[in-house]
Amino acid sequence: MQTDAPQTPSPHAEVPPSCKEAQTRAGSTAAAAPPGRTKSAEVRRASGGAVDLFQRYAVLLVLVALVAVYSVLAPDTFPTMDTFRVITSTQAVLIVAVLGLTLPFAAGEFDLSFGAVIVWASTLTAVLTKQQEWPLAAAVPVVLVSCLLWGALNALFVVGFGISSMVTTLGSSTVIIGLTLAVSQSQVIAGPPELLTNLTTGKLLGLPYPVWFSFAVAVVVWLILEHTPLGRYLYFTGEGREVARLSGLPVDRLRTGALIASALFCGVAGMISFGRLGSADPNLGSSFLLPGAAAVFLGATVVRPGRFNAWGTVIAVYLLVTGVTGLQLLGGAGWLENVFNGGALVLAVTFAHVVARRRTRV
Repeated sequence: MQTDAPQTPSPHAEVPPSCKEAQTRAGSTAAAAPPGRTKSAEVRRASGGAVDLFQRYAVLLVLVALVAVYSVLAPDTFPTMDTFRVITSTQAVLIVAVLGLTLPFAAGEFDLSFGAVIVWASTLTAVLTKQQEWPLAAAVPVVLVSCLLWGALNALFVVGFGISSMVTTLGSSTVIIGLTLAVSQSQVIAGPPELLTNLTTGKLLGLPYPVWFSFAVAVVVWLILEHTPLGRYLYFTGEGREVARLSGLPVDRLRTGALIASALFCGVAGMISFGRLGSADPNLGSSFLLPGAAAVFLGATVVRPGRFNAWGTVIAVYLLVTGVTGLQLLGGAGWLENVFNGGALVLAVTFAHVVARRRTRV
């Protein structure tokens, strides 16, 4: 059944007589308003526009400020092409995964199993291609189908049984990590196929292929969320599930599709990780959770404040890795990475809450 997006009244629609009279009275009142009051309203509008502009690009400004500060404090190591390549190449896997994660978040659902699915995909690819000696062309569809099933399992409990997505995906994450350890026998598996190595370590214009691939994925997710009915439906569902349902949207299918898509994105990210790193470590699942969640929430405070969006997520990932990389180059301890990512997550959620309260008052 075809569904229509929520309709916006046409500007050419006929206005009832009572409304016309009210508009006339309102216009007369506005015309008679004292000049001082009019100027005050204009000042408020201007200040509100400045605040909105700052909210939209505050995170980007922080990123620029970090680059400037680290370039001054570590001029010999930070502002170099080598550092730039390290920052971009090491984050390609996370960017692909969290762009997929943006979809269920936009629909109002958490997916805390994404890190476990990344490691599952990486490990299963290693087991099939290295230990079982499968060709890569045969292993890839099996890995992606398995990730699809993990997403469908999450959707079954979240959408079908009405269980909290946070509880469900946190529980499924533990299950996936356990099965990953079982499949790999808790061993790091090295030696990806030559084709996968070439696809994930080859370079174009000085940057590895996965970096360009992550940018392409960002464009696709941006187009879906901002320029298609599907994106509008996901946002509408996330902002008010019951209202969206009453409007005729297939809310359950949207939530299910978003959770499955997130798992598929993570599957692709896991295979890229295996090829880029040259090994699959079944113990890395938890290492993706904090930076990934921080990036998604922080991304919702930039470009489109209050909405989970593709470019905001990408900017947030680079902000986090830039902050951590700069601290490491300055001789910071390893534990600072967790402090930085955790602090960014708390600040991002707080900022999003403040923005939401401000919009409610408006």
